[in-house]
Amino acid sequence: MRYLKRLDIDNIKNARDLGGVPTKDNRSTKWHEFFRSACLDDVKDTDIKDLKDLNISTIIDLRRENEIAFESESHKNIKENFDYHHISLSPDKEFRKEEIDKIISGELSVGQSYRNLIDHYEAVRKIVEVLANAEGSALFHCQEGKDRTGIVSMIIMGLADVSRGDIIADYETSSAHLGYIEKFDEDEPLSIFRITNPYNMKEAYDYVIRKYGSFEAYLQHAKVDQKDIDALRRRIRD
Repeated sequence: MRYLKRLDIDNIKNARDLGGVPTKDNRSTKWHEFFRSACLDDVKDTDIKDLKDLNISTIIDLRRENEIAFESESHKNIKENFDYHHISLSPDKEFRKEEIDKIISGELSVGQSYRNLIDHYEAVRKIVEVLANAEGSALFHCQEGKDRTGIVSMIIMGLADVSRGDIIADYETSSAHLGYIEKFDEDEPLSIFRITNPYNMKEAYDYVIRKYGSFEAYLQHAKVDQKDIDALRRRIRD
């Protein structure tokens, strides 16, 4: 698995390495430092071993509390084997019906809805602190590994000075990895939530640059400790 971008782990969907992406100054993101995936609800002992073989020591669960089966055997297994952190990136306890209706009607785009995640400064501070100080490698995930996970990936790669195009490319592969392209027609009303349209991430990236100027300035505005910003950058850049 050393240089696989998409990880072939039996019971973990949409898993991939953030390494091997070029930066604007002709460097690249480090292999085997940070990983992203869908939820770990179905993990078995063999999957735990695969994660440990990748030197993963830290897990961040970005989901809301009501999405997590805290008493399940798989969740207990994760907590027993890794340094586990539950940090909900969503500022709301539930995905509000009015927001869903606005997205379906076209009044609000998925990309615009990501602003709530980007501006959830308290969660972002905690996430960066955990990632910057993880003992080994770290994996972060939400339910499907595309929206909340995509925003954290954008922040990490944006800080590493990865181009907007490569950040968008990393985002948009999720719907293919999850099998949504094969399962659902693009005209179905709920496909807007399943398909990782590249314009969603373009809107999110442009919002950060327009409002904050750079990803470092954004993290500084979120009151992330500068030593954690510097440590995260060192960890992600080769």
